[in-house]
Amino acid sequence: MEKVEKLDISVLFVEDEELLRAIYERILDKFVNKLYIAENGKEGLELYKKHHPDLIITDIMMPVMDGLEMVGHIRKNDNDIRLVILSAYGEAEYFMDAIKIGVNSFLLKPVETKKLTSLVEELAHGILLERKVKEQELKRKKAEENLKKLNEELEKRIEERTRDLQKEIKEKIQAENELKELNLNLENRVKEELKKRQKQQQLLIQKSKLESMGELSAGIAHEINQPLGGISMGLDNILFRLSMEDGVSKEYLRNKINSLFKDIDRIRQIINHVRVFSRDQEALVSAVIDINEVIHDALSLVQRQYQHHLINIELNLANEKCNTLGNKYRIEQVVLNLLSNAKFAVEEQSKIIESENYTKTITINSYIKNSHVVFEIEDNGTGIPQKNINNIFDPFFTTKDVEFGTGLGLSITYGIVKEMKGEIKVDSKINKYTKIIVSLPGEDA
Repeated sequence: MEKVEKLDISVLFVEDEELLRAIYERILDKFVNKLYIAENGKEGLELYKKHHPDLIITDIMMPVMDGLEMVGHIRKNDNDIRLVILSAYGEAEYFMDAIKIGVNSFLLKPVETKKLTSLVEELAHGILLERKVKEQELKRKKAEENLKKLNEELEKRIEERTRDLQKEIKEKIQAENELKELNLNLENRVKEELKKRQKQQQLLIQKSKLESMGELSAGIAHEINQPLGGISMGLDNILFRLSMEDGVSKEYLRNKINSLFKDIDRIRQIINHVRVFSRDQEALVSAVIDINEVIHDALSLVQRQYQHHLINIELNLANEKCNTLGNKYRIEQVVLNLLSNAKFAVEEQSKIIESENYTKTITINSYIKNSHVVFEIEDNGTGIPQKNINNIFDPFFTTKDVEFGTGLGLSITYGIVKEMKGEIKVDSKINKYTKIIVSLPGEDA
């Protein structure tokens, strides 16, 4: 049999006939939360005073104190309680008296169970609704009281703060006057301090750049060794031909010398590029630069070194020009910093995996999106733990050993990108990949 959920109300039932009392008690107890039973009006009044029920169902004619007298006493102090008269008497005088007292409903005995339960349910809904309204009203009053208290406290605090501010303003004016008298050159000193800070920032960038140059030295050596080898071989060929009896033709010498000059020019270009890249770029004015050219310039310094380390570089650069405004060599520093981190990641991953199927790969993409020039450098290395993602651009933050870095590279990279009004984001999965996305405003943005 399905259990009926009881109504969350309390009921006082007053009846002098024992049999009827037992019957109605059994009916009511099944569907109200609390039920109090009294044999007469006096006992009912005492139970009311003790428990304050939500609903009273009472007979009229009872010994000691009848139902109407009991209801009259209750109504003197409680106008809200629901009252139901349950009587076998149909005389009009009782009902008129009951109406004057404020009875909510009448039921003539014997009462059908359905009528009784329907009436109780109907009254219960009103009781519960009224209870909810009262609870809301209490909450509202409490909120109003709290608000009033808070307003009073706020007014008091405003008054106190106003007095404090007046005192602070007076002290500030006095302090400003004293400062004017004591330090007429404060503005110049502030400018000097700002220059020092800018110089320190510039030195920090230069330090990071020189660190990059130290790391790039092996790659530069590879780049220079190739044309040097060509020059050496060319000179050996000339000497060999000079030692032969038929001698050397002018055409042969002209071609060889032109070839040697090309190798010398290649070395000059590399040295010139390194010289300009490594010097302090503070005074250089921003210009239109093609990100694809910058990427190629950066790779010209490291590509042979990476090939020597069996690192595969995949280039997916946009066919159109990816122009932005900025300092070419600072953007190149960004690319080199990101390539250096990618190289370290794939080298470390190869130590962990130690598998012939693993190919150390760095992918470089460039494209235009929403008037912005975007380039991405992705590696299939060790990845970045999620707990470190938000810290990687902090100065001096690094998970590498001391000999592998100071933690300045990414913070300098972040600073350069922000200086160009760009955005830099990172996407990484541990032991899978790391992708750094740099977005810069296009030249017309």
